[in-house]
Amino acid sequence: MDALTDILRSVRMTGSVFSRAALTAPWGVESGKLESGIFHAVVRGRAWVRLADGGDPVVLDRGDIVFFPFGSNHLMTDTAMTPTKPIGLLTSVDERGMGRLVVDGGGAATSLICGRVTYDRAEAHPVFSSLPPMIHVGDEDGRIGNVVESLIALIANEVDRPVAGTDAVVARLTDVLTIYILRSYINSLGAGEGGWLGALADEAIADALGLIHADPTRQWTADELARAAGLSRSAFFARFRHAVGETPAGYLTRWRIHIATRLLREQGASAAAAGRRVGYKTEAAFSNAFLRVMGMRPGAYKRSA
Repeated sequence: MDALTDILRSVRMTGSVFSRAALTAPWGVESGKLESGIFHAVVRGRAWVRLADGGDPVVLDRGDIVFFPFGSNHLMTDTAMTPTKPIGLLTSVDERGMGRLVVDGGGAATSLICGRVTYDRAEAHPVFSSLPPMIHVGDEDGRIGNVVESLIALIANEVDRPVAGTDAVVARLTDVLTIYILRSYINSLGAGEGGWLGALADEAIADALGLIHADPTRQWTADELARAAGLSRSAFFARFRHAVGETPAGYLTRWRIHIATRLLREQGASAAAAGRRVGYKTEAAFSNAFLRVMGMRPGAYKRSA
């Protein structure tokens, strides 16, 4: 089992395109704080981008993407020094509800696709909370550039020439694009970097996580997981805890409860049934584990959901 695939399936992440930008220098926009994750893909030209609350700017070229997982306020400009205006003052909406951001300064042209990534932040998994506020996906080593540029081109073609099924195609393509962004970020991490997602860059720990995700109902022991990872128990335990941020048993519990929240919320399962399906022999044991992870009992969670 690929743990990242399993996690992304479980958080109900969806992508969409909400705006097309046609810009000629000089231009500069400020996004404002947004409720969902946001990405910008460069179809043509160049852009400078930085977080509004500081940090070094990043230069984006054709085929590059920048992703703001938490919708952080950010600035995008044609040069590092160009002033900005609120994006809402410059954007119109066409008859299909697609935003059109047009700035005609007469200079060098830049074309962007702007998309939204939504996911349930209340899910009991730290996969997104460990992301930085801004991720830049470029093509420094040539491994992903052609694929990402092709995805961007396909999305641009659908947005510019809408036909029956366009919305569905764009949604699927942006889902794939988001996964490429996350995978590229994971692959860029070194040992001990990036919080929880950095664990997936550690082959031994990723193998152990894969076993847990393949059979979360099994009462995995540190000894079993250590053997699968090819490490001694003590080395594995320390490495897992450092990479994941909790013990193997703690992660197994968290993942079980993560699955259970969906059973309770989306399938209407009873607490007893949800507990059995994620590996608990008694409802009391499940209820106590759920309380430790979620801060409430399963029944209260189900009512609130």
